[in-house]
Amino acid sequence: MRLVHALVLIAALLARPALAAPQDAVMNREGYWGIDVDSGACAASMTLQGGSVFLLRALDGEVTFGLLGVRSPVRKGKAGRIETDAGGFDFAPSYGEDAMTLFYAETLDAKALDVLRPARQLRVLIDGAPVAAMTLEGTGFEGALDGVVACSKGQAGWWGKGVVADASDGPVLVYQREGDAWGIVTGETTCLASAAAPDDRQLQLLSVGGRIGIAVGTTTGKLPKGRKARVVTDSYSFEFTPEYSDGATYLNSADLLDSADAFALRRAKALRIVVDGRTVLDVAFDDDSFLQIIDAVTACSRGEKGWWGEGAKPPR
Repeated sequence: MRLVHALVLIAALLARPALAAPQDAVMNREGYWGIDVDSGACAASMTLQGGSVFLLRALDGEVTFGLLGVRSPVRKGKAGRIETDAGGFDFAPSYGEDAMTLFYAETLDAKALDVLRPARQLRVLIDGAPVAAMTLEGTGFEGALDGVVACSKGQAGWWGKGVVADASDGPVLVYQREGDAWGIVTGETTCLASAAAPDDRQLQLLSVGGRIGIAVGTTTGKLPKGRKARVVTDSYSFEFTPEYSDGATYLNSADLLDSADAFALRRAKALRIVVDGRTVLDVAFDDDSFLQIIDAVTACSRGEKGWWGEGAKPPR
């Protein structure tokens, strides 16, 4: 059975870019920081000497940050650190395509925000080497930080209107508990489960009538294209034919998995997806959350009610 177009559309909408330079930013009175409503979130940005852009992005009051390179790639490494005259904190860096974007995939905690808010100078370091430095004093940075948070909560200010909930923004994932990795979105006849994965990827399970397919989304760049894909678990492997969205921002199995492959997937403690010999996703599961989400998304697609809300209408 081929996966229906509506399900592929849901996957595409959930794989929208997480960090991008604001397009129509409203500048603060100091003329350094601009705030823009960006794909259901708000982004505050300042252009640095040399043309790079330092960016804060807020969603529902939670803040992350990124550095967008313009003329050359950002230095890649494993250990990131923000240092200011008010203190510092470590972070795990992630990178976009060709390392032109460096970003923090998690949200900043209260301690990190307390370090940032009074800062007058800021440096971004990767493996101990500086990749960006900026003067924040006199730029209205504290107001930009508070403003991007307020904007993301729907509040209006010097930036204009804040984020407005609109059904046209696309599907919204529902989570069983705050902080869960997996969420589910329900379509009319389909259900999709999605979770963030390393390297700015998303692992997605697509379900129709109690059967599942598998997909990978990316929030930056493109996925490598090929004709043959393979799922490799800790104890089993199977092949599938990949289908791609326009722009190759996600791929999904062209067919729903057969019973043997679906059963093997339920037992997986680690999972890789390989396309023509190139790994596009590599994850490990520390608990039984993967098994639980398979049960949940298939129940949803059979029309059962649960923490995800009303189930889908099973296809006739």
